Amino acid sequence: MAILGDFYVNATTVLVAVCTLAAYALYRSTKRPANFPPGPFAVPLLGNVTAFMSNKTAVEVFSDLHKKYGPVYSLKFANRDVIMLNTVEVVKEALLKKAVEFAGRPAIYSVEIFTEGYKDIVFSNYGPQWRYQRKLGHTALRHFAKKEQLEKLVYSVTPEIAKVLDGLGDKPFAPKYTIGQIVYNILASMCFGRQYEFNQPELLQWIDLNVEAQKAFGNGLLPDYFPALSFIPTQSEKKVCKIVGAMLDVFYGELKRHREQFDPDNVRDFFDSLLLTQKQAIEAGEEEADKITDTHIVQTVSDIFGAGTETTIITLHWAVGLMVENPDIQQKVAMEIDEVLGRDRLPSLDDRASLPYTEATILEIFRYGTVAPTGLPHAVMEDTTLAGYDIPKGTTVMIDILALHNDTKEWNEPEKFKPERFLDDNGQLLSKLPESFLPFSAGRRVCLGEDFAKKEIFLLFTWLFSRYTFYKVPGKESESVLTLNRVAALTHQPIDEMEVCVKKQY
Repeated sequence: MAILGDFYVNATTVLVAVCTLAAYALYRSTKRPANFPPGPFAVPLLGNVTAFMSNKTAVEVFSDLHKKYGPVYSLKFANRDVIMLNTVEVVKEALLKKAVEFAGRPAIYSVEIFTEGYKDIVFSNYGPQWRYQRKLGHTALRHFAKKEQLEKLVYSVTPEIAKVLDGLGDKPFAPKYTIGQIVYNILASMCFGRQYEFNQPELLQWIDLNVEAQKAFGNGLLPDYFPALSFIPTQSEKKVCKIVGAMLDVFYGELKRHREQFDPDNVRDFFDSLLLTQKQAIEAGEEEADKITDTHIVQTVSDIFGAGTETTIITLHWAVGLMVENPDIQQKVAMEIDEVLGRDRLPSLDDRASLPYTEATILEIFRYGTVAPTGLPHAVMEDTTLAGYDIPKGTTVMIDILALHNDTKEWNEPEKFKPERFLDDNGQLLSKLPESFLPFSAGRRVCLGEDFAKKEIFLLFTWLFSRYTFYKVPGKESESVLTLNRVAALTHQPIDEMEVCVKKQY
């Protein structure tokens, strides 16, 4: 009986200990660190995830929290502490004044899957390996951002698209689909040295695979919020792994082909450029060169391809939607381009300084149609402070770029689409852009492809609107292409199903 009594005492002790630990874990899951930015009450275990399960969009939720808690507030997503930065002052303090402290990336389970263990540039953590890999990527990419190379890339694709647009007549079409093929073709040509015809099955399959990947990742996987669940495979995770595997097969196949055909005297594309840069680094005896594996090269190309397609497609989709909604601005753009270029030659990067209104319109598209409303997450590299708050190492940091681009203290009537805000009194482009304008982020993690993207979008935008006029589908003139449903109305985002018409100017 004494033994049985001891058993019950021990079992009770263990149960009490487990319950105590569970209660403490629940308590910790709701508690913020000392002197941490304020924020809404966190539900035990779930944190503030429930705030995003209402009828409100994420944009509305962030806006409400910004109004209530100010420039810096905090959230909890399960066990992850997150701070949101909403004004240019705190963003500058974090990304510029304390650039290294805020240059990290958080560890996210789904990201680890598609980056093969953070072997990429975009999502890998800040450090010597990252800095060296980024240098290699930047050196390789710089070659294709040169005037001659980029113009050659863009204008090798436009003739095929012109045939399609020229043949539409008054038939409504979805511009995102057409624009998508333009951009994918440019990136495929740059990265792989491949050129596709419009509607070629191989191109369409590649686009579909990328779209499927975006949908599969969506808001992430459960282990992103509850790491312990990473040991329990789910159907969502299996689907993601299958898609990632299919995408990586393409990139590794291209790497194999490029290694077999590599000629250092004939750099054909981005893969070749990376291989050449790596070869030169090894021959120069650079210590880090041998750390760049095939996986790092594949992930670098994947970064450039992924970042260079979707963001450019969405930006140009915005461009069409906003020009359709603002025909007077579209006409001004077309007139300026016609006056400078005439109709006998293609737009050139040399024309940028001579097209201030066109450039201002593109900048306003970047602002009004903010492609990445909260950018990519940062992580704090060491204990630090921000705006008077204590920020522990490992805290996730999000930049509310949409809030920056719509701050009434920084922008006059931000809800309106006004290219003139980027022009001075003489109608010339502002010599210095507003500090609150950050479509490509800032600091150590500023977008690697910013220069390339700006030039590519300029060439495509000027080509499209010098040659074509986009307009609303006849009979639907009273409907806004930007507000076809509730989500689009709240975010000012042209939905994928947006349809317009196009006519050739000459």
